[in-house]
Amino acid sequence: MTDPIKKHVIAILVDNEFGALARIVELFSARGYNIETLNVAPTTLDKKLSRITITTYGTTKTVDLICKLLKRIVPVHTAAELTREHGYIERELALIQIIANEQKREEALKIVDSYRSSVVDIAGDSIVFEVIGNSETIDELLLKLANFGLESVSRTGIAAGFKGEKKLANV
Repeated sequence: MTDPIKKHVIAILVDNEFGALARIVELFSARGYNIETLNVAPTTLDKKLSRITITTYGTTKTVDLICKLLKRIVPVHTAAELTREHGYIERELALIQIIANEQKREEALKIVDSYRSSVVDIAGDSIVFEVIGNSETIDELLLKLANFGLESVSRTGIAAGFKGEKKLANV
């Protein structure tokens, strides 16, 4: 049986220093792996550590190799694939702008209302929604809004972590 290509979410704990992200991205680029989404932010109050969450597509064997190679990069403390674990959480934030007449905006509001959303801006014929959910949920919403004046979308990429007591620092 062949190893199927599927979505994988990788979490990386890294020193927050100049060039760390570039080295990680270069590892993907040099091996011909695509980064679908990328999310980076400091995780400690002193901002010495950052967590990088990367979504990529590949086989389990490929992702295992990526994680091993990531752990060899000097500022990386640990790297783990979250999608293999039973019990991981993912969320993404999207800002969605609709520019349309009043009727289409009202219809868009009804659609968006059934999602975890809030209106963050209204000006003239424009309305901007903030939506939080997993990537599939946001993709689904964007498909539903396609005919209602969908003008622009800004997405954060996935933020993800383990459920329960498991910690990335202990992987």
